[in-house]
Amino acid sequence: MAARKKTRKVESTARKARAKAAKAPAHLIENVQQIWLAGMGAIAKAQQEGPAAFQEAVADGLKLLNRSRSTAEQVIRDALEAAQDTVESRLGSARDQATETWDNLEVLFQSRVHKALQQLGVPSGDEIRLLTKRVAELNDNVKALTTQRARGRGGRTRKAKAPRARAKRKARAA
Repeated sequence: MAARKKTRKVESTARKARAKAAKAPAHLIENVQQIWLAGMGAIAKAQQEGPAAFQEAVADGLKLLNRSRSTAEQVIRDALEAAQDTVESRLGSARDQATETWDNLEVLFQSRVHKALQQLGVPSGDEIRLLTKRVAELNDNVKALTTQRARGRGGRTRKAKAPRARAKRKARAA
């Protein structure tokens, strides 16, 4: 029984569609027929030109593939350049930070070594320069006093024995 009801429903729907088609304007029916004929013509043309159309479709596909590959490669190149720039800038800032840290460590080390040397009583560079200057002054004073004494004795000074003569005597004694 259920099958009969469905058949009746389909028949009634078909009757309604025929009634609407009969009422449809003539130009609409003509357009639908032209679309149908265009579809049939496209199928016939595809059957006649099938292999050639297939080859054209393959060639167009290859062109599209090549274009998309070159575009993708360019995008990748651009992304790599941007990444390289970012890495270089971060590397530069890390290098600067490491240099600054190294300089700070150097200053800290120098100050601690200086403090340790002071605690041990080792003279600083300035103190050594001052002492060197004072020793040079004292040497000059001693030379001046020695020449004054030599003049005070009548201009005679004692000559030091030649180093060669001393060396010869030592060689004979040995």
